[in-house]
Amino acid sequence: MFFGTFNHAIDAKGRTSLPVRFRDALSAAGEPRIVLMQYPHWRAVQALPQSVWNELVKKVMDASPLDAKTQRSVLKFVSSAHEVDLDANGRVLVVAPGRDQNLEMSARNLPTVDVILADSLNVVDLIKADTVVIEQPALARMEEVYL
Repeated sequence: MFFGTFNHAIDAKGRTSLPVRFRDALSAAGEPRIVLMQYPHWRAVQALPQSVWNELVKKVMDASPLDAKTQRSVLKFVSSAHEVDLDANGRVLVVAPGRDQNLEMSARNLPTVDVILADSLNVVDLIKADTVVIEQPALARMEEVYL
């Protein structure tokens, strides 16, 4: 795991890039994948290396299903997770089923993440993206619009 801050510039689409030192740290640690999730207490997205995510999942699985406080935390924190493979550019396109202000505001904090509505999907954004994350409701919306 690594810690650090990055003062980033955000372009007109709300994008920026993953800092080289973070990408290098992930690569040196053998972490080709990160897990993105909405941080539960702030309008932010948290990016965890895959190994850290795996440890978190183990703790969640070991927790009692009868502990209401733990289960609320699971729903707020873990249920928003998306696994993302990193490549040379690291551009990620998240296809959302509809407007989600929290998702849009959170994605602005991640340099390589773009959010697009399922009914606004276009070839240019798909080609620019290195990874595309499509939620199940977004896939259903895409089928309604494009098929």
